[in-house]
Amino acid sequence: MDLSLLLAIALLVALVLWLRRRQGRPKKAYRLSSPEATTAPTRPVRSRTEKELLRLVGGNRAVAERLVEQVQLRNPHHSEQWCWEKAIYDIQRDRHSS
Repeated sequence: MDLSLLLAIALLVALVLWLRRRQGRPKKAYRLSSPEATTAPTRPVRSRTEKELLRLVGGNRAVAERLVEQVQLRNPHHSEQWCWEKAIYDIQRDRHSS
């Protein structure tokens, strides 16, 4: 076989595998607190809860929101307040276990 034909087949196989893996991944929800992303109306998160999570992540709001988003994705039936509290609990649990 010609080397260019083998290279073309290898690239085609790699592309098909990459596309299959990509299709299996869920799409990212950038801000679950936006009205488009949630079906039920949500109450605002308590200021104290938000401040506590921000304190635990060193004031990095992007990290805090990413943690809450992960909790929301795993627990879609819970309120946003619960998700913020769960993110706080998870951080505290992980810090005490190490």
